[in-house]
Amino acid sequence: MGGYGSGRRTDRPSTDECIRINLAEMKRWGMLQRHCMNRRERVWTVDGEVVARLTIVADTDCLEPHPCLKITGTAFGRRIDCLVWLEAVDLPLGGERWYALCPKTGRRCAVLILPPGALQFASVKGWRIPYGSQRDCEVHRAYRAIDKANVRRKALSKYARNPTKDRLWSRIAAKHQVVDNELDRLAAMIRRGK
Repeated sequence: MGGYGSGRRTDRPSTDECIRINLAEMKRWGMLQRHCMNRRERVWTVDGEVVARLTIVADTDCLEPHPCLKITGTAFGRRIDCLVWLEAVDLPLGGERWYALCPKTGRRCAVLILPPGALQFASVKGWRIPYGSQRDCEVHRAYRAIDKANVRRKALSKYARNPTKDRLWSRIAAKHQVVDNELDRLAAMIRRGK
């Protein structure tokens, strides 16, 4: 097993560095409704600098013969003009779930990404891009888990039961212990190296 920082280096971007369009978010915004055409403008920033300004048009059986997303604008200094087909799947208890059909693989996906320098949105598998968490060390993974638990804890209702709150607090404490153990291990390695 390799230590901290060991392993193959790569300059390929991770999903954290890509522009993401999540169909679940679009559903929450009310963009994916049958026989409607909805438009939304989105801006993505990194460190306060605008990296993308895109217009997303969701056409679900309105003007086009097949549901689709039309994405236009600029991203990473390049002009983007792409079309992604959509597919609705009926759910067993009623309603439907929308999926995008990846232009590279032809398979269903719920999230589309655009890596830096690319001109077409596709799925994570279509671009063969690793998730950001796959490259993280134990400390960074623990911090991600702490942030996720804190977001969940803050979103709890004031009527949430104590066992639920206690579980979140114990998860946060366990991840803080992982961070402390890793930092102690690194400090011991540094002391031995002197």
